Amino acid sequence: MTTVKNIRLAMKQNINRLCDIILPTYNGLNYVKECISSILEKTPQYLYHLYIINDNSDSITTRYLAVIAQNYTNVSLVCNDSNLGFLQSCNKGLKHGSAHYLLLMNSDVIVVNGWLERMLECAESDSRIAAVNPLTNHAANINIPMTPGANFYSMDWHVSQITRRLYPDVVTGVGFCMLLRRSALDDVGLFDEIYGGGYCEESDLCMRLTTNGYRTVVADDVYVFHKGSASYASRDARYLENRKIFDQRWREIYSKQFRAFKKEDPLKSLREYFKPPQQWSPLTSMRETYRRIRGRYRDKNYVGSIKTAVRGLMELPFATKAAVSGEFVNKFTRPDRLRITYVLHSLTVAGGVLSVVQLVNELILLGVDARIVALYQYPETEDWKLYTCPIIFKNESDLIEDFPESDIAIATRWTTAQLVANLIKLEKTKIGVYFVQDYESWFYPESETEIRDQVIATYSMLEHKIVKSSWLQKLLIKDGYQSHKIWLGMDLDVFYKKDTRQSKNLTIIAMARPRTPRRGFVTLIGALALIKEKITDIEIVLFGDDLSRQSIPFGYTDKGVITNQDELAKLYSVADIFIDASDFQGFGRSALEAMACHTACILTDVGGVNEYAEDKFNCILVPPRQPEKIAQAIFTLLDDELREKIIREGVKTAEQFSHKCEASKTLAFFKSLVD
Repeated sequence: MTTVKNIRLAMKQNINRLCDIILPTYNGLNYVKECISSILEKTPQYLYHLYIINDNSDSITTRYLAVIAQNYTNVSLVCNDSNLGFLQSCNKGLKHGSAHYLLLMNSDVIVVNGWLERMLECAESDSRIAAVNPLTNHAANINIPMTPGANFYSMDWHVSQITRRLYPDVVTGVGFCMLLRRSALDDVGLFDEIYGGGYCEESDLCMRLTTNGYRTVVADDVYVFHKGSASYASRDARYLENRKIFDQRWREIYSKQFRAFKKEDPLKSLREYFKPPQQWSPLTSMRETYRRIRGRYRDKNYVGSIKTAVRGLMELPFATKAAVSGEFVNKFTRPDRLRITYVLHSLTVAGGVLSVVQLVNELILLGVDARIVALYQYPETEDWKLYTCPIIFKNESDLIEDFPESDIAIATRWTTAQLVANLIKLEKTKIGVYFVQDYESWFYPESETEIRDQVIATYSMLEHKIVKSSWLQKLLIKDGYQSHKIWLGMDLDVFYKKDTRQSKNLTIIAMARPRTPRRGFVTLIGALALIKEKITDIEIVLFGDDLSRQSIPFGYTDKGVITNQDELAKLYSVADIFIDASDFQGFGRSALEAMACHTACILTDVGGVNEYAEDKFNCILVPPRQPEKIAQAIFTLLDDELREKIIREGVKTAEQFSHKCEASKTLAFFKSLVD
């Protein structure tokens, strides 16, 4: 029997690998890369062998996995000839290797230093332990939500410091990251494939383990990140069907064990430790209820709308939100880390906000304690991949008073510049930076000179400025201010050509945002109407806003607001042409996303797009507010040879704009300021 002492000895002497890690994958390249990178970087190589079960992923994901397996001797790639689904892929993987332990991992997990050593020590503390989970932010009965301002690395640092390593029993473990004793699996068998595509299979396995005298526990000194609902298909009717199977087998004994678990609540003290003070917040609850109602109504789920409204009214007396103080956040900041805080007006679905979220996530992976503070978070963003929990303040006064100690605070909009300037005066931050993402004075009509002047005046409030493009940099110079240019980046592991069947008809996709100034909605609709008159079988897909109240004189598909980037990439991938008819763009993220997905672009010849857009080379450029010019450009792109050339050069252009490169350059700039 391997002991804790022998585990440590194995680490020192490089003897037998103790664990076979099984990683089923199906697309989701951005998650897969982060997961595999974290395993390779955070785990001693001599401790494990990684078996990647590629469940017939797309060609780009498959190519990446093949390179990893070729470059690492302790990585093997097993490829399914067809898509078997999560459960069969798991069982196929669990049959590989011969180590004492197997560890099943979802591809949307990111691990931390020392994670596997601590989980093995937990398993070796009692020979009856057959299944071990770490703590995480997303995993049913064992989740510990990230506390506001903390990231998953700082959460792990704290649980490793404060826990008593009690390794509490949890009845049924969760398969996202589950260490399994091989001898116990030999005893009770693998996952039951009656559960088909997955859900409840790990609970069924754990019930077989516990009813045969084994324990399923949580290593309460390990914390990893788990996105949830990202590695395979989302939770739907399949769960309900599988739950029926599980209940037919285990309802009575499971209910008894789970009631005892809930009564004991062994993780309560940990949850309480990380839980911030709460305050009643009816307005926040009402806003969230309204948005849920609107979403169901938009889907014509009228009964669901009524039920949501009733549920919202019932929840109102108990509606609370975190009342976070600077002292509370400081408590969960790791020592000797650079503290960077981005200040948003609201965490909402917008390109500029997405840029901030991407930067914060990457800075965290680079070792920084990066955070987001805002005055409001829209529910649509709660399902985004966030490596930190945002700090949401009630108002500007609370933000100023309870702002966490920071080395650098970053204004992200003209309305936040004064806030950051005040934070410097109050010594809540050492340095202030202005992340100028657009020329916001032009958001307002020329006649509104007073507010335009107010926007420009904010540039004097903060000494250091970052811009995305030379266009923005020149406009600031014209106003009398210097800035540091760092190209915007995007996640090229999301935005690439998906293996999706093309429509036989010409397909145009366009960003249509009638409620947002400067986005050229009227121009766009005018251009598409002209085209529809000439090419009746053309397919038009619009996204970006609620178009239900708009009068649009032709047939089209409305995709609404798209919060899932992978879905957006699939949409680009089936289109022949993408149109952005904006009056101007600070940079033009959408066009680069479309280029990366092999879509020919028509763009207006003004603003930050000129950082990368070259007419008739990687796109077609047209003057703003001229629908007939856009229509003419569409006819130009009917030339297959020209369109293929533009697509080819567009892909090469997009490859230069990586969000990881943006983050590394941003961090280098921040370090130069601190130094």
